[in-house]
Parts: sequence; C-alpha cells; structure tokens
Amino acid sequence: MSFRSTRQGDTVVIGVEGQLVAGNRQQLREAVTGEIERGARSFVIDFADTGYVDSAGLGALVSISKRIRESNGALRLTNLNEDLRTLFELTRLDTLFALDDSGSGVAADRPANPTAPRSDGAPRPRSDDDVRA
Repeated sequence: MSFRSTRQGDTVVIGVEGQLVAGNRQQLREAVTGEIERGARSFVIDFADTGYVDSAGLGALVSISKRIRESNGALRLTNLNEDLRTLFELTRLDTLFALDDSGSGVAADRPANPTAPRSDGAPRPRSDDDVRA
C-alpha cells in the first residue's frame, strides 16, 4: 500500500497502489493537502493499481473532494475497475465524483456531470424518487 504522486502539466496525479483503507487514508489526505498548499488545483486520483476501497477510504475521498472544491480546484477519479465503479454507483458517489476510465489527467478540470449517461448507456436518475426497484 502506497501512493505515488506525479505531475502532468498543471495536474497532480496520485496513484493509489494496493488498497485505500482506514490504515492509510490519512496519507492520501496529507498528500493532497500538501499539493494544495503548493498551489495545485487540478487533481486526478488513479485507481489502476487499486484492488479495494473500504468505507473509511470512501470517506477520505469525500473529504478530499470537499477540500479541493474549497480551494477552487477539480478532482477526477480514473481507472476504476468494475468492482470499484460498482461501489461508487451503489453508494451514489458517482454523482459526486467525475469518473474517467481513460487514465488521462487532461480532463481533470471538468466537473462531474450527474446527469451524464452512465457507463452502461442508461441515463442517471434525476432524484432519489426516480430510483425504485
């Protein structure tokens, strides 16, 4: 479990290697906070080498997202495997985060679009009332 941070132009790309769990969530927060303090505003968190995210990890991502927005920045999550993408959809966090499968940091400044079509082509629900089994 580790994080690697690189720059692609003005975008900071943080790779999560292994798992994002309670035991390492603070390291990710500190990495993002340090970059914000150095002036970074565009972030990509790359999950290409991530196998698992627990509820504490999700909470850390929400906290990081808020901190980035407060500094007028943007965050994009990339390379989520099928299980992670399903986790974000089930928790409806796919409406909070901009999810991208390309792995490119180029689009990191685009905000999430909760009404954009889902990866399976179906439109996203507009409210909780529209989500019924």
